[in-house]
Amino acid sequence: MHNRLFACLLAAVPVAGSAACVATGAGDRPHLVELYTSEGCSSCPPAERWLSALRGKPGWAGLEYHVDYWDTKDWHDPWADARFAKRQKRLAQQDRRGILYTPQVAVDGRLWKDFPKGAPPLPVETDASVLNLSVTRAAATLKAKVETADGKGSERVFIALAEDGLSNAVDGGENRGKTLRHDHVVRAFAGPLPMGTSEVELELPKTLDLANANVVAFVQDERDGSVLQVVPLALGACLP
Repeated sequence: MHNRLFACLLAAVPVAGSAACVATGAGDRPHLVELYTSEGCSSCPPAERWLSALRGKPGWAGLEYHVDYWDTKDWHDPWADARFAKRQKRLAQQDRRGILYTPQVAVDGRLWKDFPKGAPPLPVETDASVLNLSVTRAAATLKAKVETADGKGSERVFIALAEDGLSNAVDGGENRGKTLRHDHVVRAFAGPLPMGTSEVELELPKTLDLANANVVAFVQDERDGSVLQVVPLALGACLP
């Protein structure tokens, strides 16, 4: 794997013991690794194990999106969401190839076309804008606030709530009869949000374990998909 992918130190530092979880990204930043997958896809578990192996390593933030186009009338991936398939389609269009498949990996908003072979795509060289993230819990939701500079007209902010340590006994699709384990699974998602100051509420899934959950906020240029700033925040370190 290309050394630049994991060379950066995390710029986001949670504030333990505060009323809110707070993190700031500025300057050097982790790289965003996005995996599009499904429990119905027999070639996806190796890619998911690869993503899980990156858990806890500095210099990156992972998100695992379960798409819904593998679902059938009788079987559904429990974490699939049509919005994730739509996001994947947008990513493919920005790459000018329009090809969707699983597993599909993007690094900093750019498709890794021969994943897992070769080096990942290089990030766009740009000054990372400051991104402040604050998260508080309110009953069945998480309230997330993001603050950035105004930025360019095409830049937007996205917020994902992800969970590690999930498992499921699959009863449909190509992995029927297997028990699959997952990390970085996206359980709630918000965006695109305007640059500046935005506040959103993320619904907490009833089965979510906050000790294994994190919020990832990132800035992306919607013209070409380039990710310009990433702020991960582990909730177990600051939320009761």
